Amino acid sequence: MTNDPELAEALERVQPYYAGEPKARVVRNLAIRGAEAVVGEQRNREAALERLVAVSTERQDLIDWDVLERIDELAWRD
Repeated sequence: MTNDPELAEALERVQPYYAGEPKARVVRNLAIRGAEAVVGEQRNREAALERLVAVSTERQDLIDWDVLERIDELAWRD
């Protein structure tokens, strides 16, 4: 791994939370936590998409389906 300015700054920011820990252990812990966060974010996105699909395709009280079925007629009437 290359220690660049961004990595150095990130390690500096978390240093108070890992006082006395070797940098290698800090990087390892952050990589593991970061991976968990990325996977969690992706799962949340997928769950949100599933909820959107469900709302848009399943008949629920959230949508007035009678109006939706007549939307063209209602939108363009004189």
